[in-house]
Amino acid sequence: MNMKWIALPIALALASPVYAGETPHTIVVKLFDAMRAGDGDAIRALVLPDARLDRLQPDGTIGQGTFEQWASWVDTLESGAADEQIFSVQTLSLSAELATVWAPFVVSLNGDVKGCGVNQFTLAKSNDGWRILYGIDMPTKEDCGAYRARMEADHAVQ
Repeated sequence: MNMKWIALPIALALASPVYAGETPHTIVVKLFDAMRAGDGDAIRALVLPDARLDRLQPDGTIGQGTFEQWASWVDTLESGAADEQIFSVQTLSLSAELATVWAPFVVSLNGDVKGCGVNQFTLAKSNDGWRILYGIDMPTKEDCGAYRARMEADHAVQ
């Protein structure tokens, strides 16, 4: 029997899942659903290998990281322990294959609000569907309740 006919079904079974009909926005929603579930593997399925996940600090420095580091942390959490709520999400896409998702957030850990700010994700669409290439967030020192209200009001005006 030809080995390529055995290898092909195995390779297809191990390939990343295709998210048919997904949009960049829904991929980002799935990312935070995976966080809430404590499911690092679900996060890994939504991002490209070695995808960066950085943080712009209030002092202007950039803390560098990876989605793998974040997914590994999520794997240590009980389901429901971490909850990052996104709102007033905006997507910019000038082609069918590249998009940027801007998503303000409020994050809680074990029911306590820990911070808020904005996420920015760059996504690309290939034969595997939309996948996250890069992410960066920027926290704010603003009161998170006031921040969310302001961002939602600003978004409603647009």
